[in-house]
Amino acid sequence: MQFDAPVLDETSTDWPRFSVISSSYDVSGRREIDYQGPELGLILRSGGPTHDVLRMEDGRTERFTFRPGQVLLIPAGERVRGYIQGGGATIRNALLLAESDWIAWASGGEFELPHLGLRWSADLGNPLIVEAMVALERETQQPGPMGRTYAESLALVILTEVARHHAVRPAEVSRSDGIAPRRLRRVIDYIEAHLGEDISLLDLAVEAGVSRVHFVRQFKRLAGLSPHQYVLRRRVERAAALLKDQDACLKALAHEVGFSSQSHLTSAFRRVYGTTPGAYRHRRTLPE
Repeated sequence: MQFDAPVLDETSTDWPRFSVISSSYDVSGRREIDYQGPELGLILRSGGPTHDVLRMEDGRTERFTFRPGQVLLIPAGERVRGYIQGGGATIRNALLLAESDWIAWASGGEFELPHLGLRWSADLGNPLIVEAMVALERETQQPGPMGRTYAESLALVILTEVARHHAVRPAEVSRSDGIAPRRLRRVIDYIEAHLGEDISLLDLAVEAGVSRVHFVRQFKRLAGLSPHQYVLRRRVERAAALLKDQDACLKALAHEVGFSSQSHLTSAFRRVYGTTPGAYRHRRTLPE
């Protein structure tokens, strides 16, 4: 992307097949922009507004006000040129870049973005996409436990919503008989055996024998929790079981059960048990 506005701060994270860039810019004046990329691009505006004039590949000119809370969509390969005029000194954007075949790969072929006829949009007007984009930007700025699984879940929600509700040719959602009981047991066993590792949605979907789209939906129906929530809870419960060892270092224990730091363990532990790991261990060792 060519954008002549000075960058005030920027944070980016790359995950397999998609990335997120969170940036703030000085747009106190008119700023030129020229964008074309091989990926599908979605931009969440969380600061502004700006008055934008963009020229599209087909020759038309789009004039609009880009306000906080709007999500702009640029199809893969489409070139957008023009300028933005800032109404204030700074703006903040969260840019999600997804490989055009990501949703097909993630869904096992249920959705194929290149075949959906996506069109440029200045405002998708989809609250679910906005909510997921906000959470994805927050994960980029402040990574939390199970960051990859959480980010994949959010990106999958965003791209599925795009495929289902914002395509010229709406995606057909294929039906599935769900996850067989023996497959669900394989998923649970896999989680238990790999709690200390980086577990991705793809890993779990492979064990279940279904696409990731079906896996997320069916797992929550069967387990009552999303895959992310379930793995997080099992990590906390495993940590609680290990706290009976009075000599265990909390930092080492956190890494052993899959948390990136002791603080991440503490925050997750408090949500489940209502107390800190240290206080929980102390309470368990009090004489009756």
